[in-house]
Amino acid sequence: MGLAIAKALVAKGYLVLLNGRDAKRLKAAAAHFGKAEVVAVVGDVAGVAFAKNLEKALKAAKITRLDLVVHNAGINHMGHIRETKPANAAETLRVNALSVIHLAQATRALLENSAAPRFVLVSSLMQYFAMPARSVYAASKAAAELFVGAWELELKAEKSPIRIQILRPAGIETRFHANTVTDGNSPRSDVSRMPPEKVAAELLKLIESTRREHAPGFMNRTVAFVARHFPSLARHLMLKRHLKHQKVNTKINP
Repeated sequence: MGLAIAKALVAKGYLVLLNGRDAKRLKAAAAHFGKAEVVAVVGDVAGVAFAKNLEKALKAAKITRLDLVVHNAGINHMGHIRETKPANAAETLRVNALSVIHLAQATRALLENSAAPRFVLVSSLMQYFAMPARSVYAASKAAAELFVGAWELELKAEKSPIRIQILRPAGIETRFHANTVTDGNSPRSDVSRMPPEKVAAELLKLIESTRREHAPGFMNRTVAFVARHFPSLARHLMLKRHLKHQKVNTKINP
């Protein structure tokens, strides 16, 4: 997804900074572009050294402002509470939530050098749901959104030009599901509704608009509406879905 977003932004004339933990995969991603189009920054956005690595890369590239920051780091986790390994829960929260804090702190000063800066969080509809067997992932997304929501109010109080925007796509056709950490006997998540290129196109629509948030697709908007305005119904549907999956799993693994 990050690569698809980068391609869409480069096509719009942006100089893009690509960040990733895996140096080999980051190099392969950067190879899709010319040297004048991207700057690759190896590092863990959820790590304490991220800010220093970013500052060094920006200075080397002589970049003094950022017009747009997109946070799309994320990992999945499946597992009932009774089965969840604390280390896996901690890593999910670190990557999905704590990384947002690191990125915000590391980029704020340069964003404020821009005339119309945007900080975009690629979140999930899951932040609305207390979904059985996906509690840690849902909690991490809710935490990330509450963080940027609080930061947004701080920025307004301080008269900062930075605008916060949130994109909530549903399942995306990437390696996200295949790479899911699963504790216990919980089935892997496999909901994929749109290709990464579609997500990138929807993100461009969002940043070019005045909207604060966007859930692309009719089904996504419907799900978000039900979750926000009819929480009791949403909880009932989550329980019904969970019981159905349990029956299916029991038949497959008697």
